[in-house]
Amino acid sequence: MWYLKDSARFAQEQSDLAALQAEVDWLMIDSKRLDRGQLLYDVEIQANGRAYAAVLRYPSTFPYSPPSVQPRVPERWSGHQYGLGELCLEWGPDTWVSTLTGSDMIRSAHKLLVSEASDGDAFGQAAPSRHATTIGQDLRYEAFRFLVTKALAAKLQAVGAPFVGTMAYYLRTAEGAHIAIPVEINAGLPGAWRDPTVSSDIERSSSLLKGMVIVLPAGAAPPTTRGSDQFIVELRALGCDFPTDYKPGQLEFLTIMNGGVPRLFWVRDGDDKAWEFTAVLEGVGGRSDLARRSMGDKTVGVVGCGSAGSKIAVSLARAGARDFVLIDDDVLLPENLVRHELDWDGVASHKVDALARRLEAVAPGCKLVVRRHHLGGQEANGSVDGVLSLLRDSNLIIDATADERVFNLLGGVVADGGPPLVWLAIYAGGIGGLVARSRPELDPSPQIARARIDAWCADKDVIAPRSAARYDADTEDGPMIADDADVAVIAAHAARFAIDILTEPAVSAFPVSAYFIGLKCGWIFQQPFHSFPVDLGPTEPRVTPAFDSKVLADIAELLEESRDRPTAT
Repeated sequence: MWYLKDSARFAQEQSDLAALQAEVDWLMIDSKRLDRGQLLYDVEIQANGRAYAAVLRYPSTFPYSPPSVQPRVPERWSGHQYGLGELCLEWGPDTWVSTLTGSDMIRSAHKLLVSEASDGDAFGQAAPSRHATTIGQDLRYEAFRFLVTKALAAKLQAVGAPFVGTMAYYLRTAEGAHIAIPVEINAGLPGAWRDPTVSSDIERSSSLLKGMVIVLPAGAAPPTTRGSDQFIVELRALGCDFPTDYKPGQLEFLTIMNGGVPRLFWVRDGDDKAWEFTAVLEGVGGRSDLARRSMGDKTVGVVGCGSAGSKIAVSLARAGARDFVLIDDDVLLPENLVRHELDWDGVASHKVDALARRLEAVAPGCKLVVRRHHLGGQEANGSVDGVLSLLRDSNLIIDATADERVFNLLGGVVADGGPPLVWLAIYAGGIGGLVARSRPELDPSPQIARARIDAWCADKDVIAPRSAARYDADTEDGPMIADDADVAVIAAHAARFAIDILTEPAVSAFPVSAYFIGLKCGWIFQQPFHSFPVDLGPTEPRVTPAFDSKVLADIAELLEESRDRPTAT
């Protein structure tokens, strides 16, 4: 109760209000009272020959937040008002300073009421507005919403008018709002169009509805919001070739494009009006660096789709990557959720499959190749060759396994003309981690790089830690756990390495190719965020296989014989 904690301010408020009443002829203070601990003044404001019975309400956080002025009985007074309650005045949460007083709010209310003299529901000239609402504020109480993507608006603009077709919608209900998402025009017909920016993943949590889509001729007035029969009559009068076999009750959802703005109506036979959904328009600006557009043409192989690998893959998808090869044999279990990018939607699924769904939900249209394969484990030799061939044809490989057997296999792929490799380690207890890269012709090969990292540690008389798959370690004080935040920090640094490689800048943002990143005091780290760049030195000379004409001739002969030999069945 601010008036008990700051009695001097309470006295000032009373004095200022009394002074205002003595100064003007349009204010009368009736009384002051308490309502659930809040201080209220009942006042009467005269404006344009009308008496407005108002209440000045002080919040419990006054003077750090503004008082409000509102009708004592809910009533519409102004176009600048929240429903039938509080007036929207010059001073609000975005303009308030603690030196302002309740008398300032009363002055502002009088100014508003004088400038917007009301007559029933009609108001005079609108007072100037000091702010614009956000899309969230506009939609706060809208129960029916209609998503208009840039792709949908462009398609409807391009089809020409008049146009009549069918439309398929996903309808989702969440937090009390019904959200319609158009997904396909003329489904099942030649030339059908599907919105490429809408994820197919939402189908699992939505109802699929069908309706009509109409593009009106330029200058045509939209139909009035009446029942379904009236809609059909008016649309045919506008020259739209509405199906003649449509009968009352068949038309339910109808999208109308008029003047470049799509509108969605829910029309039910027998109702005297149609319900219009509130359009939610996709923004016109992009939120991704233009330099990252080239990432969509690059293939990223992610080996290990656990907590680190899943975070890296999703981060790269958000940055613009659209082509992934996902390698992992593990299944997502409930205990994995403490660190994993995925949630209960993927539990009991193979991590590669659940992560593929997640990537499609984040970046619709992703090209995804998944392999439920334990690279470095006991698998058929032929399947190992297939997986390594997929990775060799990628533009970047990310090793998120912290498994030395996997690292050696991938190092061989890189050395054999494969793509760059990024790897990471997250140390037990969340003390920090390592991110490193090997780019052919620019950095040492992965095996040499790892040896030089070990040598760097030996030179400082410390032992390079090896990460544990579970990111924990037993100590005298109990297990030390690397939590989700620890994994996320190291994974984010690895993702930045990957983006730098995929976008191929003229000069890399990373002057060296390995970094130890500290998250808490321990090992070589003296404090959180203490980092050590590790210069891995020059790339080693590449060994060029010797050319032997006799061997090449033998191989050519073998190929010729194989071509003529019948294929075994």
